[in-house]
Amino acid sequence: MVEDNKKNAERCHCPHCPTYSKCMAEDDEMLYCGRAKSGCDVEPRGCICPSGCPVYKENGLNSAYYCTNGKA
Repeated sequence: MVEDNKKNAERCHCPHCPTYSKCMAEDDEMLYCGRAKSGCDVEPRGCICPSGCPVYKENGLNSAYYCTNGKA
């Protein structure tokens, strides 16, 4: 389980993801793997969790699109 804390939020790569939208930015959403799925409509455009997110790697996650699926 990913902790919803400041350290993970600061290292979260969600805002750099191709799927991250204006709605998500306006709602200051991120760290979906440790929080909850997005409240915005999500249009999948690629997920960078497996290839570049340190929070993903350090927590041994093995899925993607937490913005649509919710917490890990």
